[in-house]
Amino acid sequence: MSIQSAKAFYQRMTEDDAFRTPFEEVSTKEERQQLIKDAGYEFTAEEWQDAVVEIQDTDSNEELQEEELEAIAGGVQAVAMYGVIWPPDDVTDWFV
Repeated sequence: MSIQSAKAFYQRMTEDDAFRTPFEEVSTKEERQQLIKDAGYEFTAEEWQDAVVEIQDTDSNEELQEEELEAIAGGVQAVAMYGVIWPPDDVTDWFV
């Protein structure tokens, strides 16, 4: 298990709609965790939280991407996943 795996998973979730779709369709924590493992990612809830915090800290220091600007302007709807809006603002909800 590793924070690098969690970061790679986060990156793929934000960039790959086809990859993200099955995660949107499951309803239990266990199903989501199995999908994550089946996709080749292994990380703990703590590693996930640390990865998301690091990514968001890094992102907050960069300029907004075109997709992010569209989302802010209402051009793109946020995706609900794991009981939170994607990308997550509160990473503690991901594994509860």
